[in-house]
Amino acid sequence: MKVKYVTAIIVVILALALLVYFYNHQFARGIKFESQPIPSEVIKSNDDLKKKETINILIIEGGGVRGLIPLYLIRHIEKRLGKPIEDVFDVFSGVSTGAIIATSLNIPDAEFNRLDAEDESIYSKTDRLINIYENESEYIFSTPWYHNILTVNGYLSPRFIGSRLCDVLKRNYSTELKFTSLEKYVIIPSLDIHNGKLHLFKNRGSEASNLPTNTLYQLIMAASSAEAFFTPVDFVTTGDTLSHEYFADAAITANDPASIILHDVIENFPGKNYYVLILGSGIHPVSTMDFNYKSLKSWGKLRWFQDAIFSMSRSMDYQQIFSLEIAESLASTRVRYDYLNVLLIDPFIGPFDYKLIDKLKVLSDRLIEENAEEIDQIINYLKEEGSEGN
Repeated sequence: MKVKYVTAIIVVILALALLVYFYNHQFARGIKFESQPIPSEVIKSNDDLKKKETINILIIEGGGVRGLIPLYLIRHIEKRLGKPIEDVFDVFSGVSTGAIIATSLNIPDAEFNRLDAEDESIYSKTDRLINIYENESEYIFSTPWYHNILTVNGYLSPRFIGSRLCDVLKRNYSTELKFTSLEKYVIIPSLDIHNGKLHLFKNRGSEASNLPTNTLYQLIMAASSAEAFFTPVDFVTTGDTLSHEYFADAAITANDPASIILHDVIENFPGKNYYVLILGSGIHPVSTMDFNYKSLKSWGKLRWFQDAIFSMSRSMDYQQIFSLEIAESLASTRVRYDYLNVLLIDPFIGPFDYKLIDKLKVLSDRLIEENAEEIDQIINYLKEEGSEGN
């Protein structure tokens, strides 16, 4: 009798193991798009930037649903300015959720009006984005119970279902909208996962011809598919030879790409004045702040692992700021920057905590309150010097 029970248990375990294997390796769907050449006639030049004395750059950090923090701040700035933020910045960039924001703010007015013609509550592109985040985050970041079990909560396959993110991007950008049609110069970092290098998607200038596709939602899918959470994107080139390019979220390399983007802009448009505004989506607190030394002294790899990951992320962000500080100190009349962010505490909200999304307004209001003087200076700059020639 005992042998039968043991045999039955072994059979069940093997069946479950096979189910897990086939679900994660055979049934899991990748995200593939056909790579398309970019016709030269749709690529716009950057001659307008060559004529400017000052180039204003807006950078938006990654952070999942916490992208609402910079969005609420942008809405506050726009109300103070009395105009859309895309009217006062020349270059836009962002990583992951920041890529979604940077591109969506630059959708052509005609396309924006067409996409939201029936929604009278949408007054601006920022309002539209806030509405999307508030209404679509649950769909993107919730998963069926069987997916959580069979992927062991994302340890064996991506934690979330990539097709859901793809559906939302397709629905809210439309399939026709092109990256080169965006109103301003937009630079979107993505990680080439074959060589580990940061790749910059640019919508203007000669480098736009190197894009794997001009379809906007597909590029943003490639730039916001966070490793371990969504499947990377495969751009397939057909024809005489079959080739592939694989891209994923660049946040693990440069969640804040400020110095990278500034360097690229200076290299392409030397001899200008440069202003960089960086909007963060929350600074992750260290878990050690809640423990005394008596507890901390016995921590091993398991307890330190989470803090180590977030410490590396904070370090990368701070290095970007240090680079800007060096640039500002060496050329104070040429380079200026502002960085606005808030500590994620009371409440703490993770990048995928869609159930706490209503609490993000609390963090945004705190950011505005704690940085009131700096925001006043930013508003004054954008109204006066920063608005010249825009």
